[in-house]
Amino acid sequence: MGQLPGWTRRDVLLAAGLGGLCIGLRSSHSRGVDRSDVTDELAGWVRIAPDDTVTLRSNASEMGQGAPSALAQILADELDVEWSAVRVEMAPIATEFFNPLTRAFMTGGSTAVAGMFEPLTQAGATARALLTTAAARRWSVPAADCRTERGRVIHTPTGRELRYGEVVAAAATLPFPPTVTPKPRATRRLIGQPLPRLDIGGKVNGSAVFGIDAVMPDGAPHALVAAIRHCPVFGGTLEQVDATAVTHRPGVRAVVPLANAVAVVAKDFWTAKTALDALHPEWRNGPMAAVSSAQIAAKLREATFEDGRTTLGVGENLQRLAAATNSAFAQAARVVERTYELPLLAHATLEPMNATAWVTSERAVLWVPTQTQSALRRALAKALGLAEAAVAIHTTLLGGGFGRRQHTDFGVEAALVSREVGAPVKLIWSREEDLQHDHYRPAATIRLRAALSAKRDILALRVNIGCLDTDDPTGGLVPSLYAIPNHWVSYAGDNPGVPIGPWRSVDHSQNVFALESFMDELAAELGLSGLALRRKLLAPQSRARGVLDAVVELAGAPVAGRSRGVAVAERSGSYVAEIAEISLGSDSRVKVHRVFAVIDCGLVVNPSTVEAQMQGGILFGLSTAALSEITLEAGHVVQRNFDGFPLLTMAQAPEVIVRILDRPELPPSGVGEPPVPPIAPALCNAIAAAGRRCRELPLSRQGLLLA
Repeated sequence: MGQLPGWTRRDVLLAAGLGGLCIGLRSSHSRGVDRSDVTDELAGWVRIAPDDTVTLRSNASEMGQGAPSALAQILADELDVEWSAVRVEMAPIATEFFNPLTRAFMTGGSTAVAGMFEPLTQAGATARALLTTAAARRWSVPAADCRTERGRVIHTPTGRELRYGEVVAAAATLPFPPTVTPKPRATRRLIGQPLPRLDIGGKVNGSAVFGIDAVMPDGAPHALVAAIRHCPVFGGTLEQVDATAVTHRPGVRAVVPLANAVAVVAKDFWTAKTALDALHPEWRNGPMAAVSSAQIAAKLREATFEDGRTTLGVGENLQRLAAATNSAFAQAARVVERTYELPLLAHATLEPMNATAWVTSERAVLWVPTQTQSALRRALAKALGLAEAAVAIHTTLLGGGFGRRQHTDFGVEAALVSREVGAPVKLIWSREEDLQHDHYRPAATIRLRAALSAKRDILALRVNIGCLDTDDPTGGLVPSLYAIPNHWVSYAGDNPGVPIGPWRSVDHSQNVFALESFMDELAAELGLSGLALRRKLLAPQSRARGVLDAVVELAGAPVAGRSRGVAVAERSGSYVAEIAEISLGSDSRVKVHRVFAVIDCGLVVNPSTVEAQMQGGILFGLSTAALSEITLEAGHVVQRNFDGFPLLTMAQAPEVIVRILDRPELPPSGVGEPPVPPIAPALCNAIAAAGRRCRELPLSRQGLLLA
């Protein structure tokens, strides 16, 4: 496709493509930008073909959460087409396709539906307006006398119909409407329905292509396969490696040294992996070789006795809050204090890191399961010395993400290896490399203190976070759900060199555990139930109170011989309350029988997807709360595989019962992350009700095992 000099953004929004109509979107961060460099490949988000097929060019990676299908459902409803007519493909990496919430081409933070609902609604409404006008002109009737229904424009007085495919060519020539009016809420036909996801068929019949399944397109050379080993110690580098030890082996093509790793390239993975095992690289370990989990934990505990940094205010407001908080503690009749500790955690996606790259001196093409296309393209261009325009990324399905695939390391490594051998290469990390070279959920120690009056009122709450993440790890605590005066949160600590990164629900996963555990412990000190204290501190008409009351109703009467614990949280604009129902055996085995969960995520696009995300998030959070941690010795990760980092088994998984509070008057908010934070405190509060209070995770640290 050639350049189209002189085209304006208005032209791009109305570009005709593939014989049909393409509708783009205006985005606030690109208004007024000269788009004379845009080609017709970037014509728009929505493509309507003459055969009535509607294609959404999505900016959401599919990693099991169903976001691309949800985006298509939004569009299909507003465009007024049949669900069976909708297709999804990945959009090009360009600012026109950035999510307005993240201002990037990426999928994370539960922003896919929340960020794209309004833009896709506008795109659908725009397309309907253009199609209606085109049909009305063909009939020589007023557009106001026409309506749309299931992919057709209908002239209401006469009943005449035209399929969208019959008028798309004419619609593409019409001027862009100055304003459009989305469909009234009452006429929504697809939003709110449990429609089947568009990716299910391929996953059932095996045709779905994950990153590890990627093959080179017809006419391209067959991809070689690479296995990789990184320096075991974080921050270490490769000193040297004797490649001659394996290069004579049949099928081995090359040994490629990298800055902190060595890769073996061969005809298949087994040949590459066994050759890699026969190498004996020498490493320069660096200062992290002296670091252990015990040292990190000790320093984080010390950090909770520092005031550190806070994000609650600046200048005089912060000073007044500090003075009021200090005064409240000085006047307190009693202070309740507890400390909670959480470990490093791996993402442990079932599909390990991988990427297929084909790099030449002029161009790089990758087939990769990534959450962060725009950042990956920048990283590749920098590493390879290419312009970003010379880097193409084809996004495959992701076998799990959870934030791990927001990093670019595995994609860059595949590209560097491909460039070195001068051929396409599929790089596959082993499970051991995946667990031992993750970007981990940071370890944290959280100390909470509540100042109580003689009348047992809460005068102040002070939270001190010691964390490896020093970039404002206060999510879930700021702002507070609870009406507690003089609420102060600060953080301190440092990171000796452990790679950390976003993990499903980020710092909410640590902070909500501490806060919601403390709420139950504080309630006991006040002679109240955890439920009663929460109801006292949550505004009666608040969304948090709404999910709390709803989950109590959902759970019904307690079961004899079982204990329950509750927790509530906000994440990504959504509110979730959960009740864990457990029994604790004399052998310290915990049986989690049921988890009741209620979510208020605003407008619900697909209730089936929301329910699945709630169930998956709860099981994900339960698994790590009970079973898993990453520990360091001499600067390297001890755990090598799932025997050391166990995941929840089907036999251990409880029944998860979900209720969704549909709020169609509100915009949709996140779903993928909100279920995770409440499950750990709900579980530990239930165990406390059975007689054992757990302030450290995972439960296995304290000899508690899942039955």
